[in-house]
Amino acid sequence: MFNRQVDVAEIQSNLGKWLQNKMPQAQDITISPLKRASAGFANETFFFDMSWKEGGKTKSEKLVLRWQPQDNPVFLDYDLGMQFHVQEQLQNTGVPVPKCYWLEMDASVLGSPFYIMGYLPGVTACEVPPYHSAGLCCDMTPEQRAKMWWNAVEAIVNVHKLDWRSRDFSCLGIPKDSADALDRQLDYYERYLNWVRQEPQPILDKALEWLKENRFEPKRLTLCWGDSRLPNLLYDDDLNVVGVLDWEMASICDPESDLAWFFFLDWHHSTGYGYPRLEGFPDKEETIQRYEELTGWKVENLFYFDVLAAFKFGVVIAKIAQFMKATGAPSPTDDWEIDNACTQRLAGLLDLPAPARRREELKIDEIKLAVQFHLTGPGGEDWYIISDKGVGTRYKGTVENPAATITVDANDWKAIQSGELDRVQAFMSGKINLVGELQVMLKLDEMISELSKQG
Repeated sequence: MFNRQVDVAEIQSNLGKWLQNKMPQAQDITISPLKRASAGFANETFFFDMSWKEGGKTKSEKLVLRWQPQDNPVFLDYDLGMQFHVQEQLQNTGVPVPKCYWLEMDASVLGSPFYIMGYLPGVTACEVPPYHSAGLCCDMTPEQRAKMWWNAVEAIVNVHKLDWRSRDFSCLGIPKDSADALDRQLDYYERYLNWVRQEPQPILDKALEWLKENRFEPKRLTLCWGDSRLPNLLYDDDLNVVGVLDWEMASICDPESDLAWFFFLDWHHSTGYGYPRLEGFPDKEETIQRYEELTGWKVENLFYFDVLAAFKFGVVIAKIAQFMKATGAPSPTDDWEIDNACTQRLAGLLDLPAPARRREELKIDEIKLAVQFHLTGPGGEDWYIISDKGVGTRYKGTVENPAATITVDANDWKAIQSGELDRVQAFMSGKINLVGELQVMLKLDEMISELSKQG
């Protein structure tokens, strides 16, 4: 979940020795410095290049190391082996996934179980900041966004139309019937909620009660991706899907659960965060119609899975909020664990009392505010930006009453701006100290990055 402070050089050395044992025919194996992935809370991922000699020829390949978290895992009963086996079963199907090489469950090798898979080149929608506010999707035309969306829907359909019974998905636990499939989901997230619970969770408890009372027998069971969202898809330059990633939430269940999760996470990354949804992305009704055309199935229980999606993500948010509070990392609000986009959404869906008054959306293009930066250590300096109705200007020194203040080592800040250090992990590890509104930082992300270059 939240990356450990690790000796990367030691991991690299041990990994090289382990790879040599896995490839006895290879000579002079060398691997490049490990580069940590910039996104994701649930797992730890590193990229590296491997080169070796074999049969008188020099060979090379880009590879990915996925490492099981040990400290503060997001998910209850984290199962790295399951993720590997699911991807193994998806090789050479209509669902593109990275090539699977080796799974190592012996924690003594690198300190945690891990697996090695191939690297897939491609681009993806950003997760932090949300893709409706920055990055690839903001730079697209409405037509390109529509193409990206429709290709994502087709990728989801390809998962659902796969003949899962003809392959070995026993790692997921095969339900005895359709009712059992849904009960497994509810039982797991009830245990998850009880594991997470540190204070009363009235909205999540009410949602779980409603989900139990309204359980039903799905008409069909399919392989479900579980984490169906744009940031988990890789696209080529023509916006064709070349990779379907992150299978830690996979299950055999009603396929409408994936569709609801796709809708909910898109809402969460736009309206839920306070950002307008980008023009060009098809709406819910259009998407349902297209999904029904592609599958030949009628979508009949989406409201149930809308509730389930908000509930599931609400439990995940509660776990993340607890860690952030424990480590002093900034969170959107002091009571984010119980008052967040998920609990607000559930209150609206189920006509429950809202956990608290919802904050007004921060409209950067209508207000004037300041953000202060204190860069410490060698090369450090104080500077600030003024954002006046969305137009930013950088100044030296300090400013009174900033909306947010960032304190960070100058070298770390430089590494963040160059991409060498992931900003999310910098927050989580305490390298960045934020006082003030996190929403300000998310809204001004691109402006801050641009004005940082002027130093």
